[in-house]
Amino acid sequence: MRNLIIVLIISSLYGCIDTVNHQICALYGDRREITDTIYLNDNGIHVDLVLNDIEGYTSYGWGSQHFFINGPTWSDISYKDIIHVLKNKDDVVIRETSYKSKRKYWVPVPLTKKQLDSLKNNISNSYYYYDNKKVKVKDSNNNITYYKAVGEYKYNYTCNSWTNDMLKNSDMYARKHTILSNRIINLYK
Repeated sequence: MRNLIIVLIISSLYGCIDTVNHQICALYGDRREITDTIYLNDNGIHVDLVLNDIEGYTSYGWGSQHFFINGPTWSDISYKDIIHVLKNKDDVVIRETSYKSKRKYWVPVPLTKKQLDSLKNNISNSYYYYDNKKVKVKDSNNNITYYKAVGEYKYNYTCNSWTNDMLKNSDMYARKHTILSNRIINLYK
């Protein structure tokens, strides 16, 4: 029985040390007051940040206008598209998608008020503004709107790099750098 208790204590300590997705670990005294939750929406290629708003939820994703509009899934993207995006300095956009309700497959991310305020500010600073207004690029029929964004899409700075940076710059768990969606999602699953 004593050995079982020791194993459970060691396992608990290891879990708190090794598992980065625990924002509150009672054993190690993280005392931040978690007040809200955002979500990560991963389609296997691209991770959007999903925030609660008055009318439901809005997801925000940054990336190449060419990829977003011409290739919403990997099956729609050809090597020609990839070469085009990497060789040409296409415009980057922020894709806003509106949802009436939360999706079961979204990954929850608990956060403090300070982190949420910082995240909202960082997302806002990613838009390109003209006369203090976001510049709309394209509407679609299914609650998706594209806005011109700041930044440059490159082979080593992708949509997922932006999402990771939004988390990192908001003092949330993030990778030092990533271009892959699973490297972000695995932090919070």
